[in-house]
Amino acid sequence: MHTAELVYPAALALVLAAMASLTRFVRVASESMAPTLLVDDRLLVIRRSVLTRRFPARGQIVLFRSDGKGRPGRSGRHEVIKRVSATGGDSVLVGDGFPAEGMAENASRPRRQGRLADLKRVEVPAGGIFVLGDNRRVSRDSREYGSIDARQVTGRALLVVWPPRRVRVVR
Repeated sequence: MHTAELVYPAALALVLAAMASLTRFVRVASESMAPTLLVDDRLLVIRRSVLTRRFPARGQIVLFRSDGKGRPGRSGRHEVIKRVSATGGDSVLVGDGFPAEGMAENASRPRRQGRLADLKRVEVPAGGIFVLGDNRRVSRDSREYGSIDARQVTGRALLVVWPPRRVRVVR
């Protein structure tokens, strides 16, 4: 047997093992992130252990552990994917149809509607993050259960890898 016949499979196995320890695949289970992420999209998520000091940052789509509060019919811990709207020390305005202050708005996010009297200011504690789903009408997020501890974040969405027609970098 030639050396190359052993080296190439070993190198491939090493690369696949490294990728498995740095990333994971996740299926989107709800429509709370539509139209950015759709039900049954498969995502490549980079694990928290790989990420740097600027994580989690405003605008990133993150995967985090939730204890199920605010989720009827759900018990125990499960993972949820949402967009970081604010980080520790930030102040956000919350109300029906209102995204957090400083969050860039575009056609994929709801327009501001409602009355100023319906708004309340929420301070995000140090070490916390305020998360929102892009589909505000159906998303159960920090508007209901408040800020979450940034240590609950397990990774950041990097790519949509399935279905093939939707393959792209997550933004």
